[in-house]
Amino acid sequence: MPSVFSHIIQKRFSQVNEDVATDALAYILESSDAARRGMTKLLRGIIPDLPLLRFKTQQTEGTIRPDMWGFADTEPRVFLENKFWAGLTDNQPISYMKQLATCSQATVLLVVAPTGREHTLWRALIRQLDDDGISWSEHEAAAGVARLVYTQLGPMLALTSWTNVLSMLEHEAVDDPGARGDLVQLRALCDAADNEAFTPVSNMELSDQRTPAFILQLNSIVLEVVDSAVTEKALSINKLRPQASGERIGRYVWIRGEQVAGAWLGIHFGLWKSHGATPLWLLFSEGEFGRAQDVSRLIEPWAATNGMLTITNNRVFAIALDMPIGEEKAGVIRVLVDIIKNIAVVLDELPPKTLVIVEQE
Repeated sequence: MPSVFSHIIQKRFSQVNEDVATDALAYILESSDAARRGMTKLLRGIIPDLPLLRFKTQQTEGTIRPDMWGFADTEPRVFLENKFWAGLTDNQPISYMKQLATCSQATVLLVVAPTGREHTLWRALIRQLDDDGISWSEHEAAAGVARLVYTQLGPMLALTSWTNVLSMLEHEAVDDPGARGDLVQLRALCDAADNEAFTPVSNMELSDQRTPAFILQLNSIVLEVVDSAVTEKALSINKLRPQASGERIGRYVWIRGEQVAGAWLGIHFGLWKSHGATPLWLLFSEGEFGRAQDVSRLIEPWAATNGMLTITNNRVFAIALDMPIGEEKAGVIRVLVDIIKNIAVVLDELPPKTLVIVEQE
């Protein structure tokens, strides 16, 4: 249920939802012993012998500034990083975990996110560990914790949802009316941050020229990826054309040629917003053009082996084309073309079409 608190935040301060939610959670944990017990109980599902903690917000240590620190005496045992829809920073999660690794006892970085973002955010966190060469092993998570891994660094990495955190605190604070009222307000803010309602824009957002520059850069990458993939015979664009709509910018392509499968390749804002993994997607529709069902049967096992995200939605099969981070443009294009070539190799197993149908919207 909306509240006056969530209404004001969404209307005036929506760009700092995460900071406001962190401050609100910190206030509740500081002012309510019952809520603090609830948070500690959730964390003891990860570190069983964890003492009752003190929580402080946005303490800075060197270049890192986790949203919340959980202290036992003077030593941190927990970093909480609260997310709604913002991406990971350069320090997350590696620098945070390296800082926790200096502590003498068991520690954990707990990331709190919307339920709908758990899957894609966890993929991004694990990818950061892999990219940094940090080995990890997954462990069964306790109640209230969605995912948990032990790492070679020492600290654990865990993921939970705002829903789980607030439910745990509400359960413990059943006899604390003040905390219950505060938690209702915080839950309303979390719900408002998750919904599809229009968020008033700020002058900063309107005047930030980095946003259009980034979109234009992405579009340039799509065009060059298609050109290179056509040259290397992974794609064909024979009789097909560019296509854009309210939620996507890109073009139709053939995988290999007209006898294999047709697809759409480009920037998909809807999938980008919903899943967060990447702005670039390859979409296969149902029917003779896209052959979505046949494509998914071949691609899904390959994607699972290679850690790639696939989505089936509204009779469309979509593959997230992960962009490398920190690469020059030529390197980004090379990686994306290689992904498309690998997809084409997998789809070489499709039986040839008996009838070529060009479906373009």
